[in-house]
Amino acid sequence: MLPRERILTFGVKALSDEELLATILGTGTKTVPKSTTIKAILLQYPNLAGFDRATTAHLMQLPGVGLSKATLLEAAMELGKRVVRQRSIRHGTVISSQSIGEIMRHRLQGLSQERLITLYLDVKNMIIKEKMVSLGTMTASLVDPKVIYHEALLINAGKILIVHNHPSGNEQPSAADYEVTKRLYAAGKLLGIELIDHLITGADNYFSFHEETDLLDD
Repeated sequence: MLPRERILTFGVKALSDEELLATILGTGTKTVPKSTTIKAILLQYPNLAGFDRATTAHLMQLPGVGLSKATLLEAAMELGKRVVRQRSIRHGTVISSQSIGEIMRHRLQGLSQERLITLYLDVKNMIIKEKMVSLGTMTASLVDPKVIYHEALLINAGKILIVHNHPSGNEQPSAADYEVTKRLYAAGKLLGIELIDHLITGADNYFSFHEETDLLDD
């Protein structure tokens, strides 16, 4: 059964990596069969790891990939990224660090700037509001607790969870991340609004201050 027929019958999720690439590439070239191109892609990017960060120049070094196929592959990957980034977390959803970590990792993956997002919750961990409160390099001096908690007070949130990404792809916290977390936790204690977690997303994983440290423990 051809990949297109499998999509029609079983849905696109049923396709293997090879079949997905075959569908996007369409045909081979006069000198390089499509199967050779697919094998070369999967050899250089096993299980497609890192493939979303491949540049046009890198793709064009693969056998059978010229400018047309390289830009087609890049466009397909960028379209997928944009769809994921726009995926919203429904208000009223009961959240956990794991569920938010995975959603946000996909949404923020590949961005060139740091973004700090705050989720405002009620006392039952249900989402009231989501807001991006900072764009750019995150330091303790640039993240203002007054901005974050002012919004929490306006909408009567009982808890908050903050998330930010590391464009480097390394999810491990920096010294500045620890300082930001300490400041926000201390401010929340004074206001009676609990900071339940600070998540840092990387390329392939996320870091949870709640799960990995005792910084947010009483």
